[in-house]
Amino acid sequence: MRIKWTDKFLKVAESNGLNCQILHLENGWIETLIVNGKRCYAKSITYNLNKKEYYTGVDPKKLHQKGDLVIICGGDSNGHFRDIFLIPWKYFFNTLRVGEPQNTYRLPKVYMQYRFYLRDRNIKWVMSVQPAGSRELDITQWRYSVDGALVALK
Repeated sequence: MRIKWTDKFLKVAESNGLNCQILHLENGWIETLIVNGKRCYAKSITYNLNKKEYYTGVDPKKLHQKGDLVIICGGDSNGHFRDIFLIPWKYFFNTLRVGEPQNTYRLPKVYMQYRFYLRDRNIKWVMSVQPAGSRELDITQWRYSVDGALVALK
């Protein structure tokens, strides 16, 4: 079962006085929301302890939208929050643009996504997009604990 980290974070945010409004769900998962007046794209990801990374994809249609922040809510396989990333929209999506969308379904079905990693490199966190060798973005400054993310969003 995949954990809906964004849903969990939203509950914590609302209980701490942040004004939150869900704008769009995709297959039951929060995708777009307003948090204290900021339009945010949201992703829920579970950390792979062995690889020291998060890995997921983004629909290419998102690259044509506008917003303020990308909120990536991550946790471990035991159900505990691990990281909240509050990445400025333009940095996140400009990094995705250097990659190439890939089919994430088995043929004959087709669903194209930009696949990206958030990797823990011990001294810093980086975002990289497939294919390998594409540009990396240092995202260390945008990594927060849950409490730190709440303060930053206020």
